[in-house]
Amino acid sequence: MRKTILQIVVICFVAALLAVGNNLVNPNKVPWIGNWPSSFDNTDSVWVSPSYDEKSDPPTLRLSEAFDRFASKTYLFVDAREPEEYQAGHIKNAINLPFDTFDDHWAQVEPLLPKDAKIVTYCSGTECDASLLLARLLIQKYGYESIEIFFGGWPAWNKHKLPIDGKYDE
Repeated sequence: MRKTILQIVVICFVAALLAVGNNLVNPNKVPWIGNWPSSFDNTDSVWVSPSYDEKSDPPTLRLSEAFDRFASKTYLFVDAREPEEYQAGHIKNAINLPFDTFDDHWAQVEPLLPKDAKIVTYCSGTECDASLLLARLLIQKYGYESIEIFFGGWPAWNKHKLPIDGKYDE
């Protein structure tokens, strides 16, 4: 019995060492200390745009799901708000591609968005359709396939003090 317990302890210890070693060398490593939210209210999960079509539009994300995408470091976040709003504060490392002035910005942004990129669009929250309209445009006109919409947008992200570039709104 003691030998079995000792074997289990040794196996767990070796597994932990391998996990730590993998995290140290993995380019997508999980931070040891991060800005992990303690809880989400996910109130943004109930709201979708009145023009949202569940059958043909990209899937929507709750705040917790958007944060999971962000933490994975394998998704590109695209801010559909105007440059002034983006400059005031945006999700950390997000790319600004304002829907309302798309043609003025597309040439600069296109090289940053590979066709196989996993993309999350967002804008100014529940009163804003820009993230939905941008997602539709990228899919229908430019052939992007892996796009999701975070309707909670900047207000929900900011409210929970998740990682940003800029200043948190008060």
